Amino acid sequence: MDTAFVLPELAGWSVICLRPAMQQAAARRAVQARGARHVSLPGLALLPPPDVALAREHLRKSLDCPVLVFTSPAAVAFAARLLPLAQTPAEQVFAVGEGTRRALARQGLMALAPPDDAMHSEGLMTMPHWDAISGRVGLVTAPGGRGVIAAGLARRGLQVQRAEVYQRQPPRLDARHWRALAQAGAPRAVLVSSGEALDAVLAAVPAQLRPTLLDSVAVASSPRLALLAGDAGFAHSLTAAAPTVPAMLDELAAYAAAPGFR
Repeated sequence: MDTAFVLPELAGWSVICLRPAMQQAAARRAVQARGARHVSLPGLALLPPPDVALAREHLRKSLDCPVLVFTSPAAVAFAARLLPLAQTPAEQVFAVGEGTRRALARQGLMALAPPDDAMHSEGLMTMPHWDAISGRVGLVTAPGGRGVIAAGLARRGLQVQRAEVYQRQPPRLDARHWRALAQAGAPRAVLVSSGEALDAVLAAVPAQLRPTLLDSVAVASSPRLALLAGDAGFAHSLTAAAPTVPAMLDELAAYAAAPGFR
């Protein structure tokens, strides 16, 4: 029997994750399972809404709509702190991606999500289900963002009841984050799933560490973000088949295994 030891597919890699702090633990487990070193560099701080009572009232109105849209796992988590989600009378619930769909399932709500290669706002709005929907739609989200979903719903003549259940703020990065980046050995990759997070990290990174960051392979969760990474100065970028951490690591592993990489 061949008992030769086989190294994990990403052994020796440092994988820098820009996801919010509340999502880093799951990312760390996925990265370490591939044999790579996880480097936490949260690009956004996710906080409760500034007016909790007002957010709860807006969420109550959204949950009363016949159709619901949740824009992120964070939207689900913060909404569940305000009101029990499973009690909604909504007939249809939509999630922007698989992570959001799973978060809703844990709260007792079964949701529809776009296919793996379209887990983004544009993909959600091209789902055929919208052709048969009219009336009010509850949109559970945060302030800001690109506004693609709200604009798409409005173009269809739907009435949007918006509930902003959390807020995105600039990252709280300190010396320990930059020390971890400085110690991240090559080869390195950066998981890019948010343009806002990427911009925030690039704005905050110390000048002496900027080359370390940009010398990494940017693994983007969509073609749009791959273009943003290129514009930001990353020498090389990949586009994952889906915006989940496992899919992004799959793309990186395929790149690392390609002939001529080493």
